[in-house]
Amino acid sequence: MKRIQKRPVRGISLKLQEEERERRMDFVPDESAIRVDRIEVDQETVDFLESLGLKDLPDVVLREDQAPIGVAPPNFSRCTGGRFGEA
Repeated sequence: MKRIQKRPVRGISLKLQEEERERRMDFVPDESAIRVDRIEVDQETVDFLESLGLKDLPDVVLREDQAPIGVAPPNFSRCTGGRFGEA
């Protein structure tokens, strides 16, 4: 059954594969992965919402630390040159 979970498997009936696919799609988690109890945003997002006339949305609060939310700096250390990055 583990093989069916990852991808279609040759030699196993299509009906069994379809049932497994439907079982995975019908799964409902106990707790939502998207929590909307409190949404923390940066000042730029607050300004954007205000420009759209959505300043008073419930549960949207300004973050205390003003670091970017979930944005990592680009990692160019793996570039080895080549067609576009010839040194």
